[in-house]
Amino acid sequence: MIEDASSDNMPHPFRAGIKAALGAPALGLFVALMGYGALNKGIGIDFAVMWSAVFLIWSMPALMTFSELALSGAGLWAMFIAVIFSNLRNIPMVVTALPLVRAERGLKWKDLLFAQLLSPTVWVHILVRAQNLPLNARRAFFTAFALTVFVSALAGATVGYFGIGAIPAALGIALLILTPLYLLLIMVSVRKLSSYLALGIGAVAVPWLMQWSVEWGLALGGIGAGTLGFLLGGGHKRRGRQ
Repeated sequence: MIEDASSDNMPHPFRAGIKAALGAPALGLFVALMGYGALNKGIGIDFAVMWSAVFLIWSMPALMTFSELALSGAGLWAMFIAVIFSNLRNIPMVVTALPLVRAERGLKWKDLLFAQLLSPTVWVHILVRAQNLPLNARRAFFTAFALTVFVSALAGATVGYFGIGAIPAALGIALLILTPLYLLLIMVSVRKLSSYLALGIGAVAVPWLMQWSVEWGLALGGIGAGTLGFLLGGGHKRRGRQ
């Protein structure tokens, strides 16, 4: 729970953001990145390369793309372009999250920093919790939240890389699905018809579209499922009545 979340004033939003993240969000990313670190150790990628990739790329699909190309011996430019296209799916997250966390108009350098820190875990928590926080406290709260899970992910990748000997191979791969499962549970907890419809449509559409394109199937399926869920769930009608 978030203390003083519904009040007009939050004296320590940065501290509250850290506290909110130090639980399932940080633990979920720590464990998921443990699997990624163990995977990279197993395929022979250098620790500095793996750690730098997590620090700079900060997106599991793009990280998996990077590791696969690095293992195959692809050139630097090929990896750079592939990672950029993998991360294009994050643009809708940034576009929908920024208006919820900033109190001022116009694009600031702080927005670019926040966009770099944004992950699906942070994005989902913004959608679920932002409306219950004072507007002037949201940026500090979610920046602290994002930094906490980011540091946790870096720590998890480090532990997984050097602790691979103590992790069974099957378990190391299984750890990668914990973050998507955690996000699924959060979305289910949002008791709205539009959320349920989006999940159901996405569960059918995304796997089918990813057979057509691994890079674009998730993005198109996710955007399409979310849009259809919103429209079929009557979200546009509720907005019109406000």
